[in-house]
Amino acid sequence: MKTKIIADLTSNHMGDMEIIEAMIKTLAQNGVDVVKTQSWQSKSLRKDIQDYETNYDYYLKHQLSDEDHWAVKEMCDQYGIEMLTTCFDLGRIEFLSSLGLKMIKVASSDSTSHKMIERLVNNFDTVVVSTGGTEEDELNDLIKLCQGKNVIFLHCVSLYPCPFEKVNMDRMVALKKQGLRFGYSDHTMGTDAAKYAICLGAEYVEKHFTLNRALPGRDQKMSTTIEEFSEIVEWANLINKMKGVPNPILSKQEHTFRENYIGKWGKND
Repeated sequence: MKTKIIADLTSNHMGDMEIIEAMIKTLAQNGVDVVKTQSWQSKSLRKDIQDYETNYDYYLKHQLSDEDHWAVKEMCDQYGIEMLTTCFDLGRIEFLSSLGLKMIKVASSDSTSHKMIERLVNNFDTVVVSTGGTEEDELNDLIKLCQGKNVIFLHCVSLYPCPFEKVNMDRMVALKKQGLRFGYSDHTMGTDAAKYAICLGAEYVEKHFTLNRALPGRDQKMSTTIEEFSEIVEWANLINKMKGVPNPILSKQEHTFRENYIGKWGKND
């Protein structure tokens, strides 16, 4: 199975639908599999958080309306790329279910939000959960909650950007060893960590996307360019070519090798 690449638009679209379309078109043209948006609602933001007013204004400016969501879905259909979005509150589930998405995303900050995850599991074919910032007992509880469900666990380190010495890819390998569907949400700079995850068999690799790191916004400078996404896609395709099958049928060339070389140095069997 080829690793699928997810491009997270985050707030890098700055609430501009023309920028969103340019991002989707560019990603589709460069072989990215999935476009992800963020479906927060500023009205649901807790008033007791630090710098509430600043955060409220930011989220209000960058949030997508219901009409925007439908427009993004149409754009994705038009350009032949799958749409994914992150659900941030229970009140959004009904609407997001109406979009006809195959998958839904749960952010690391909601990996312990069991009530919401249970609802999402019942409303979508596949739920993708990032695990950044989760303690080991919390991760184990999440795995138990999702047992027998179609859930993909994305290893993640919630540092922006994440230095290579903090990547801890062995935690992703531990998910693999448990027989779980797994992948990697990558916050490192560059493409190396994403390529490593692909080599380890990640089903999905997710990275933030920007059209230009010079644009204003919180995530632009640490986000991945289209050139880097193209490199990751090319790598995923190459690794998929090399995977093969566990019980191959010998090729004609290998049969020729056998005829020419087996027994060449005498009867050694």
